[in-house]
This record gives sequence, C-alpha cells and structure tokens, in this order.
Amino acid sequence: MKIHKKILKTSYIWRIFLFSFLFAFFYTLSVPVFSQSLYEIKFSADRVTYKGFLVYFNEEDAYMRVAYTYNNVYNVVNIDYTSVSGQEDGYNYFVMQGENPQFITRTSRAQTYNPDHFVWVWDETTEDRKPFVTDDPNFSEESLKRVDSYKELKVSELTDAYLNEFFSTDDDEYIAFQNMRDNELDSHVAQEHYDNNTTQQQNQEANYGTSKMHLVMLVNSSIGDIGASCETDSRNMTKEFEDIAAALKVDFRKYEVKGSSFTKDNAMRVLNGLNPGSNDIVVFYYSGHGFRWSDQTDAYPQMDIRASPYTKLSAETTISVSSVYNLLDKKGARLNIVITDCCNSDIGINKMTETSFLAGRSYQTPHIEKLQKLFLATKGNIIVTSSQAGQVSWSNSVNGGFFTLSFLQAFHEEISYLKTQEPSWNTILKKSQTNTLNKTGSGCRNCTTQNPVYYTKITKR
Repeated sequence: MKIHKKILKTSYIWRIFLFSFLFAFFYTLSVPVFSQSLYEIKFSADRVTYKGFLVYFNEEDAYMRVAYTYNNVYNVVNIDYTSVSGQEDGYNYFVMQGENPQFITRTSRAQTYNPDHFVWVWDETTEDRKPFVTDDPNFSEESLKRVDSYKELKVSELTDAYLNEFFSTDDDEYIAFQNMRDNELDSHVAQEHYDNNTTQQQNQEANYGTSKMHLVMLVNSSIGDIGASCETDSRNMTKEFEDIAAALKVDFRKYEVKGSSFTKDNAMRVLNGLNPGSNDIVVFYYSGHGFRWSDQTDAYPQMDIRASPYTKLSAETTISVSSVYNLLDKKGARLNIVITDCCNSDIGINKMTETSFLAGRSYQTPHIEKLQKLFLATKGNIIVTSSQAGQVSWSNSVNGGFFTLSFLQAFHEEISYLKTQEPSWNTILKKSQTNTLNKTGSGCRNCTTQNPVYYTKITKR
C-alpha cells in the first residue's frame, strides 16, 4: 500500500507519533480472541464531535460506523478499513486506511464524507495511548490530530441504546450484536448458565452423540531462533481448542511434546498410542522448523524434530506431515485436523521478522451452533500447512506464526454472530490463506510471499 510509504518519508510524523500502547495492548495474544474485536474511537474537528464503533476482523477486513451531528442533523457513516504495519528506523507503525464511505442515515445528495485514517507510531519510550486521525489521504502534517479517546469495548457495554447510535433496530448487525451480548451476559449468571449448559449438552448428545476432543501439540519451543514464536503458537492454539471443547461441552484431552521432551521418539509414542473413538475429534498441531528433501515430490513439508541445530538431521529426527495425516486417518476418528506452521523450503532458512500485527484481546462468546456445525455435524479429514513448496513461513515472538494468527482470525470470523452464512472449513482455510498472503505481502516489508496449502475431505455426517 502506498499510504505508509508517505508516512515514513515525513520525519515530523516520526517525532510526534511515538506510541507504545499498541505493543502492550494490541499485539498481546496471551488471551485468545473469539469472534471480532470491538473498539470505540472519539475525535473532533471543526466543532463537530465524531464517535466511531470499530469492528476489526483482520488486516483486510474491518469497518467502522461513525456517528456525528452536523447542522442539527444526526448522521451515521459506514467506512471500510484495511491496515498495514511494520518498522522503520527503530519505530513501529500501524496504519488503518479508510475507504468507501457510505451514509447509513438519510442525507441530501450533496452531502459527502471523507473517510478517516488512523495512525500509530511508537517505540519503547512512549506512553500516550491515543492514535492520530486525519481525513487527508496524503497525510499532510497540518491535518494530523490526536483523537479524543480510544478504548476496547466490553460486550456488556453494547446496550440497545448504544447499538442504536450506529445501527437501526432492524439491521442484521444490530440483531447479531444483541445475540452476542445476551449470550455472553447469560453465561455469567450461575443458574442460567447451569440450565443452559444442561439443555445444550442434552440436545447436543441427542443430535450428535458423545464426543471427545484430542489435541496433539508438537512444538519446538526450545530451539534458539524461533522458540519464542513457537511457544506463542503453543499457548494460543492450546487455549483456543480448550475453549472450543468447553463451549461444546465435550471432554478434552491434550498430548504435548515440547521443551525437553521434543524428540521424534516421544512424538511417535504419542501418535501411535492415540486411541480415539469413532465419534471423536483429533487435532494435530505443529510449530517449529520445516524443510523439504531435495528429491521430495510431496506437497507437504518434513517436520524438523531437533531441539538444537547441532543435532544431525536424519530420518531419526524428522517426521513428514503427510505421514501424520495418514496415521491419524487410520485411527478411525470422525474428524481429523492436521495443522502445521513451518517452512516448506531448504533446510536452515530463518523465518523470523520484527513485523507485528493487530490482535485484539476481546473475548466474546462464539456462536455455539456454528461450532457444532464445524466440529460435531461434520466428518472427514483436513490437512493444512503454512507455505507451499519452496517457501518459508514467517513469524515473530509476539504474534507467533503469521499463518497460525491468520488461521485464528479466519476461524473467529467464521464463528462470529456477525457472519450469517453457513460455517465452512473450506471458507476458514481459504481466508487463512488470503490473510497469510496479505501479511507477508503488503503487511511485511522484509517478508517473502507465503501461500498456505490445504486439502479437505469433509462431509456432513
């Protein structure tokens, strides 16, 4: 995108846009994100106060409803957003570019609205938490102004009156936010929570039977170069599937091979010993180094099961992703999901970068029926790896693997109350692919293209 290049050329902006809050607030993934992340931004210009309601899914999919009163007339505008982030001269930046403004309220034909753009730039020394806003697409210095306030919204704040500031009561989004709020608030009322859980589990078992979820985590958290990134992946994916199992009221069993236990023998012992039932769900996740043999034709990589680069690479220290897929397929579980985040290129290529991405901390109740359709009403196999043959897979210590982050973003979007279409694993994987391409393309200045590869054999049960 051209927008951030213009910003980087203006040294004045670097002096005033020092902003550290995003690093601590946006880029922390220790708490998982269910569905979309919601923010409120207030700003003013020419004696007009604007109140924005931002719904953020990922770098290419976000929108804001902006409400304001002008000449005693109340207006609401919808603006689409894309974003870029990166580093320059020791500073981090994050830019949200607005486009396609559309009035939601009735207006005269002559009335127009220039989309607002938001910019954060920061280093380790800065403390101010508010971004800057401008409606100038060229980001002239005189147009930049700090917003009045900025915060992440709690679901409990989405009262009917608050939502009605931005949506009409018959809008699909208004109803979706109501449902999301009511479900989350109900989950905090003990007796209602118990009754709802009991009813859900009884109905669920009547429709789908009893299931268990088995999560196998193979994580190279001890390797020097990417260990911190792999640990981030491990934390996020473990929490994700724990929460999915809890939401679905199914038993959860985790098998973890990482740290000092990260060896091929231990990994194969877990995989060979796995004994899922015919109605169970098995999820295998790997984060670590990957590579291809020089004569390899298989599209999926080899997993490098070495905790030290000084250990000799051999058949005793590698496992092919395809062999895991084939092994799990023979176990007889109803649904098998194999996810790997690793390079698919020559041995020894480093995939680390300092580029970070927005990852809000909102924890909002998922649409249970969508989770049921994805995990309980389907059968078959899924295999996905983070890059195609010849490509590396990028990561950082804050977000973890770019593909893993992209997968989580796509998954959260698919189970959101705001998405009305039937949930689909193919849609999740396609969006994961698109999100990863965007992150390693326009979203990362020093990354090479990364295009995930996947295969699904999924049917309704």
